[in-house]
Amino acid sequence: MIKGRYAWVAVGIAVLLPGLVLDACAKRLPQQGSASQDGARAQDQVASVEVPKPAVPAARRPGSAPASAAATAPMTPAAGRAAAAGGPEVARRLVRTVDLELTVRHTTEAAQELERLAVRLGGYVANVDGQRQEELMRWSLSLRVPPERLDEALAAAKAMAVRVDREQQKVEDVTDQYVDLDARLRTLTATEAELRGLLAESRQRQRKVEDIMAVYTELTEIRSQIESIQGQLLALQKLIGFSTLNIGLNPVASARPLVTEGWQPGDTARGSARTLIDILHAIGDFVIFAVIVLLPVGLILVLAIWLLRRLWRRLRRGSRPRRPVAE
Repeated sequence: MIKGRYAWVAVGIAVLLPGLVLDACAKRLPQQGSASQDGARAQDQVASVEVPKPAVPAARRPGSAPASAAATAPMTPAAGRAAAAGGPEVARRLVRTVDLELTVRHTTEAAQELERLAVRLGGYVANVDGQRQEELMRWSLSLRVPPERLDEALAAAKAMAVRVDREQQKVEDVTDQYVDLDARLRTLTATEAELRGLLAESRQRQRKVEDIMAVYTELTEIRSQIESIQGQLLALQKLIGFSTLNIGLNPVASARPLVTEGWQPGDTARGSARTLIDILHAIGDFVIFAVIVLLPVGLILVLAIWLLRRLWRRLRRGSRPRRPVAE
């Protein structure tokens, strides 16, 4: 009986044990699968994260200009000319000069009217020169007016004239010169900033005096070049900002007076008296010079000649042979 019970227990264990084992394996397999899935997901996440690449400086990117250089570095002369030729359009900088020779009825009145015209057009009078020739006044004026008002000034000047004797217009393009100077100025300014920083760093780190003085000397030279270029740019800007109108005013032949100035006896008398006084001054100066200089010198010469003659006579008497005395 007991053996029969043990047999049934053994049979039950044998039947249930595979099921328990399969159940345990089934429970364990999902955990391993989930772990493997979590690992795969983690790998996918790691793979999907975009590793940041080293930032390439803008100055070294092909086809692009450096950002700092674009902000501070100047345009080279070649780049300026290329930009003017094929790149962005560059505003032309022109210097206009007009030379006029006019014949007018009243030169003085015309000169005054031209001076007022220059001021009225927003310019100024650079030079005025008047000369009297053959009892007539001839004027030369140099007017500086804004470029956009030059044609107006030219028309107004011609309207004053009886005829136009000569007209010459000249336009000088200084764009390349201006761009070159501006590029050099920008380059030197950037260099000056770098040298100032280097000088401050050298002083802060207490470097050798020779190194500091070398940087200071270079900085001084750069500053002098900057001031020179600034002066040239200022002169160009003045030429560009105002056009020049040179005008010569000649009177008409009918403006010449029929009767010349009459005889002025008073002027002749004053001139004659002035001449007489000059002659008397010259005579007085000669007398003073003769008394102080010529008279003493003459006396000395006369005395020297007299002494020499006496000496010569004595020598001649001593050299003559004595004649025998007759008995």
